[in-house]
Amino acid sequence: MTGVEILLAVGAAVAQGVAASNQAEFQAEIAEQQAARERQLARRQAQDFRREQSRLGAQARTRRAGSGVAATGSALLVEEDMAAETELGALDLLNDGLVSASRLEQQARLERAAGRAARDRALLLGASTATSLIR
Repeated sequence: MTGVEILLAVGAAVAQGVAASNQAEFQAEIAEQQAARERQLARRQAQDFRREQSRLGAQARTRRAGSGVAATGSALLVEEDMAAETELGALDLLNDGLVSASRLEQQARLERAAGRAARDRALLLGASTATSLIR
């Protein structure tokens, strides 16, 4: 094999590894962007849930006040319970989004690791190919 053929074979192996590494980096960036969107969406959903529950609570208080029921005793306990359940629901929404974001970030790390491995394999293959063709 001529020197040019050896160089072409090595170059092809390295180019393939670099392309795989670039593709993995692109996929990692997409996963990170999705993770950021998941966090943002989770915060918005939790905020919307709190707002809606607050609106519903205000309507219930208005009805209760109109019926003459005082906001003391069991009525107050029900209201406090509703507030606690509202916060728990909002935190559940937020947690779900954060878990999803964490998975996407883990996927990004795995993509990058796969890209580095592909690049390293290609470099080793190129070196091995050059060594075997030179002999």
